[in-house]
Amino acid sequence: MAMVLRLSAALLLSLLLAGCSKLFFYPMSPWVQNPENQGLQYEDIVLIHPRGMRIHGWWLPAADDAPARGTVYFLHGNAQNISTHLANVQWLPARGYNVFLLDYRGYGLSEGKPRLPDVFDDVQLGLDWLRHAQRTDGAPLVVFGQSLGASMAASVLGEEGNAGAADCVILEAAFASYRDITSDVMKRSWLLWPLRWMVVPTMPDRALDPEERVADIAPTPLLVMHSEDDPVIPYAHGERLYAAAAQPKTFQKLRGGHTESARDPAVQQRLVDFMQDNDCAAEVTKAEEVPESSGEGEEPPALPVPAPISTPDSGYRF
Repeated sequence: MAMVLRLSAALLLSLLLAGCSKLFFYPMSPWVQNPENQGLQYEDIVLIHPRGMRIHGWWLPAADDAPARGTVYFLHGNAQNISTHLANVQWLPARGYNVFLLDYRGYGLSEGKPRLPDVFDDVQLGLDWLRHAQRTDGAPLVVFGQSLGASMAASVLGEEGNAGAADCVILEAAFASYRDITSDVMKRSWLLWPLRWMVVPTMPDRALDPEERVADIAPTPLLVMHSEDDPVIPYAHGERLYAAAAQPKTFQKLRGGHTESARDPAVQQRLVDFMQDNDCAAEVTKAEEVPESSGEGEEPPALPVPAPISTPDSGYRF
């Protein structure tokens, strides 16, 4: 019993000292793969913070020599790094989209240690670079975030200075509140359950919550996606985020595990349809056009997702 009490005290102390970092971030430095292994062209991008910290990402150009239909800024979840999340966006270059994947501080080759709300600066750095990079050729900019990446995207894009920064926004498996998801995660552990009252108040202020900021993304078209079967972020978080958002907005119900949807061709087509229907795709020739989406006014059906690709376990995956 004494040993258990000592371990509990040590765990509590580490949580309080680390704040939200230990619960929200599970970075991994080594790459599992790179885009070349998947037959993709790519370029390493290094962005420099004003104080000199280096943030790394990959630029995947649209396939072929034709002008890109748009650029997708991809923000991944809380575990591992861009090499393990590549499968979620590696199909986009073939559909005519550039992709920029960013590793937050402490992930992959990015320097520093991840901590909220400091990581918002990394998301902002990538957004600012894309807004001013000539390589986008003025084509539409789409922000696509998954899980923690989706939640941080909502928090950052909802800032006043980012009004109109993106042409379309896609949020998958986001949580509505940093404090509420912390409480949800801690409830899953008998050891952490009694510590919630001390840890939850150390999380970011509710003014930074995605559900407090998401309405300010309007009038940018917004697609919120969430799986009814999500074992990590409860479906209710997706419903809350969508309810807090302003028009124009669309909700897509999914089936299957956490952040697995974009590997399914049906979901991929849903994303392409959303971007095209909301003017987030440059014009394509008739031969390149893709099938139209379902009729207006119909509630889209829940889309299935395939089995996940195996990657190293890195704790809770937001």
